[in-house]
Amino acid sequence: MHVVCATGPVPDKSVVVIGGTGRVGSSTAATLLKEFPNLKVTLASRSDDSYKAALARRPELSKADFKRVDITSADSVQALLKSTGADLVIHTAGPFQRSKNYAVLEAAIASGTGYIDVCDDTPYSEGAKAAYAEKAKAAGVPAIVSGGIYPGTSNVMAAHIISIARGEYDDNWNYRTPAPGEGVEPKWLRYSYYTAGSGGAGPTILETSFLLAGEDVIVYKDGKEVVLPPISNRREVDFGPGVGRKGVYLYNLPEVVSGHKYMRVPDVSARFGTDPFIWNWAMWLTARLVPRSLLNDRNFVKGFAKLSDPFVRNVDKVIGEAVAMRVEVDMVGGKNSSGIFVHKYLSQSMGYSTAAFAQSVLQGKTQPGVWYPEEQQALQDRRQFLQFAATGCSRFELNRSAWALESEIKQIGGMIYW
Repeated sequence: MHVVCATGPVPDKSVVVIGGTGRVGSSTAATLLKEFPNLKVTLASRSDDSYKAALARRPELSKADFKRVDITSADSVQALLKSTGADLVIHTAGPFQRSKNYAVLEAAIASGTGYIDVCDDTPYSEGAKAAYAEKAKAAGVPAIVSGGIYPGTSNVMAAHIISIARGEYDDNWNYRTPAPGEGVEPKWLRYSYYTAGSGGAGPTILETSFLLAGEDVIVYKDGKEVVLPPISNRREVDFGPGVGRKGVYLYNLPEVVSGHKYMRVPDVSARFGTDPFIWNWAMWLTARLVPRSLLNDRNFVKGFAKLSDPFVRNVDKVIGEAVAMRVEVDMVGGKNSSGIFVHKYLSQSMGYSTAAFAQSVLQGKTQPGVWYPEEQQALQDRRQFLQFAATGCSRFELNRSAWALESEIKQIGGMIYW
């Protein structure tokens, strides 16, 4: 049996979502259950209590099975994958910052199971590629790192814009190698992200933010790596009608390094901002007043996030959980091509983004190896991916001039421009 959603069929398969009782994992699982009801979905986490809490938030998760797992043990994960007959494991149990635990990826490769994670940490994702790419390829295992919304969908937006400019598609949107001198090369890639409050994503996103406040930022300028302080170099970005202009700040995110290395863009940066604006100032102060030794201590940061969480939840009730992404690519010669993604609910859009990567792996459209989302081997059909990932968006446009995305431009409905 195959179940067909708007972007194509998915065969009967078994999917395990590790961290599936958390906000990101439960959103991903809920999307898979809704869009592909033929899938067998198993949630995995450390405790029964987290499963009960997830069911209280999302009753639809009762359609999934639940298993306990120790993600620090490759043997524990491998036993889980074997007992569930998993075809794909999705690792959402962050935060990934300061972690060197690759037990889930190791177990996936050892058991021949496809793998996706939602890592938003540069050292972790680079470590996965460096240590496991050849092992995954030899084992015939397709693996995608940083397969969330940002990084994740944002990378694919940039890759699609750049491939169009370079002439890397044929008339049927299959990949091709352009002739020498054909197409236009990118010069500067700018990622800009905005989330209202915490985006309803739970305490893990707070931990991630505090950990990133302790990391110097890598950007690329004139083709060279430049290291800057965290949460610095504020830039005001217009996310269009409904969101408007927001201040965003440099953070150390993996799409910067991957964009430079694998999309071959000389200059790359990534910025993030939130509302209310005082949160940005609070993070700026955290990066400068809290000792790095504490911000590098995962136990301290976990306690700090737990302490902050109730206050943040109350603010979220007022501010909402909208998300917006703007991807801008300046080409050699002066042309600009940009894209924008706006969704009312970060939690829902996270689920669809990760489920869209899962769809590619389950359809056999991801090649064996460890890939970033923008690499051609990760997604055979970027247009299918983007159509699915953008489900529910109030606005989604690609390959537009930057000025066309500004707040004064009126846009009715959400359209994809190819």
